[in-house]
Amino acid sequence: MLFQELGKLKRSMIMTSVIMMAAGILMLICPERYGRMLVAAAGYGLLILAAVMGFEFLSSKRVLINYVYLTVSLLIGVVGAAVLFYRNDVLRVLGLLFGIFLVLEGLNELFNTWKYARRAKRSGWWILILLSLFLIAAGVVILANPWWDTPGKLMRVIGAMLLVSSAVGIVHVIMIWPFKNM
Repeated sequence: MLFQELGKLKRSMIMTSVIMMAAGILMLICPERYGRMLVAAAGYGLLILAAVMGFEFLSSKRVLINYVYLTVSLLIGVVGAAVLFYRNDVLRVLGLLFGIFLVLEGLNELFNTWKYARRAKRSGWWILILLSLFLIAAGVVILANPWWDTPGKLMRVIGAMLLVSSAVGIVHVIMIWPFKNM
């Protein structure tokens, strides 16, 4: 039973990374003139997700975790509405948040690699260290924002970094996973 749940967790983590890769590819291939439409679609998507989570709360038992999910759905709804109201500034804020996310993800994966893969004497643990440092550097570069000044360029940079960070995440899951037959 435990191994089945761990297998589901691994598949879920890899599938989330694949979906993020698809979003990165979409941001890379989207022409600049459709960038505003992509931002609007993201806003409407967040509102739909919030509505679905709210309806799930209505049909669920009234326990504490479901109230936490309701709170998260309300926050997602507020973020979706903010995306729709402030479409012009969303990409800059997204760049800032994504840069912070990359730095935090890189630090987390660096810690996990140092703690688990190195101590387990996994082969290639130093590659994971380099990939984690690359994520941290990419996050700092996005935060510094030295080369791109238009929303189209920023969208492409965020898409490329989303693609790379998802690939690094898949490599980390595969190399750090404690069980070989899952």
